[in-house]
Amino acid sequence: MDTILIILKALKIDQTVLIQFGILLVFFNILAPLLFKKIQAVLELRENKTTKLESNAHNIYKKAEELAEQYKAKVEKTHQDSQSISQKKKNDILNKEKEIIKAEETKITSEYEDRKTKIQKELAEKRTIVMAEADKLANNLVDKLIK
Repeated sequence: MDTILIILKALKIDQTVLIQFGILLVFFNILAPLLFKKIQAVLELRENKTTKLESNAHNIYKKAEELAEQYKAKVEKTHQDSQSISQKKKNDILNKEKEIIKAEETKITSEYEDRKTKIQKELAEKRTIVMAEADKLANNLVDKLIK
């Protein structure tokens, strides 16, 4: 016990230590609700704004990825739909062109056949006329050669 008293005297600690300690406890109990609760509230608010926002950011990021996937799916579907529509229209146009070409081909073929038969009739008529005159001309030629 003597060594403790020697140490306390060396540190210049006397009987007022207990009074100072009591005053410290009273001030701490008075100031703690006023200051430390406000500091605690500020710390919790900051923590909520930083840590909780991270999880909120992850949720928003997941939603953004889902929306991006939905967007890609819709774009792909729209692209496929537009391709099928354009292919259908292209096929319709080609079929109409084929029908028009066939119609014109049959029309031209019938005109060709009509002209062909008309020309053949004219040739046949001229041949008969020429053949009829051929006998006369042959007789005239024979008469001239004989004379």
